[in-house]
Amino acid sequence: MKYENRQAEEGINYSREHPLGQLAKFLIAAVVLLVLVVALLQVSGAWMARLIPFSFEKRVAQHFDDAFGDVPSDSDIELYLNDLADRMMAHMPMPEDMDVTVNYRDEPVFNAFATIGGNLLFYRELIERMPSENALAMVMAHEIAHILHRDPISGLGGGVASTVALLAIVGDSGAASNVLGTAGSLTGVQFTRGMESRADEAALAALNGHYGHVNGAAALFEIMAEARGSDGDYPSWLERFSSSHPVDDDRIAAIARHAADNGWSVTGELTPLPAGLQRWLDGKVHEEYGL
Repeated sequence: MKYENRQAEEGINYSREHPLGQLAKFLIAAVVLLVLVVALLQVSGAWMARLIPFSFEKRVAQHFDDAFGDVPSDSDIELYLNDLADRMMAHMPMPEDMDVTVNYRDEPVFNAFATIGGNLLFYRELIERMPSENALAMVMAHEIAHILHRDPISGLGGGVASTVALLAIVGDSGAASNVLGTAGSLTGVQFTRGMESRADEAALAALNGHYGHVNGAAALFEIMAEARGSDGDYPSWLERFSSSHPVDDDRIAAIARHAADNGWSVTGELTPLPAGLQRWLDGKVHEEYGL
């Protein structure tokens, strides 16, 4: 047997693939891995947060330094908002140990949101732009549903877990980390949209239970689309992917489908907002609203 010591072919230790191609594959793999890790941590963190007793969540909220609202709790606007919340909760499966406090802020902000401890915050501009009590009640029931579903504490738990993961994995190392950080934040979109869709459905049920129909619910999302102004110029597919909330057109269509599935009327007499509402918003207190 004869052995030969042949010289290796030139370039045998070098990849034929362009280095930029290898880098692209690495970045794609890193993004996919990060998305999976963050999604897993967000879901598991959210699930664990839901196990925290609501009574403990309330105690934690009581230690916040800043007050949620900026008007006295006995002002007519807060009395009215809390009365409306009570009327909505009468048609929602609230646990006995779960209650809600509605706070009001006199600021030109078109927003309302639920936070931990059963606290809701409503801003002046949102209330002023509501065309009927039905539309305002839809917002109220939607935010109450977030409390009912433990969404604030769940979102906090999932957000903390995923943020820690991003800081540990990505850090702050320039453009590449910005790309990975963006990918990581997008993993929470569908999770948040799921919360929003469930809250919409629960709010519709409460609205129908109280008023006997769901008229006014769709008008809410039409107003929300107008309030966003130029934000609505994004293509629908891009808004669906990047927004934390479902697209307004999708929510309006979902209202019609959900109402049809449950046999709820989408027409009916709208209830006007209280005659003294503007005075209450202007800071006039103790002008009895008659509820």
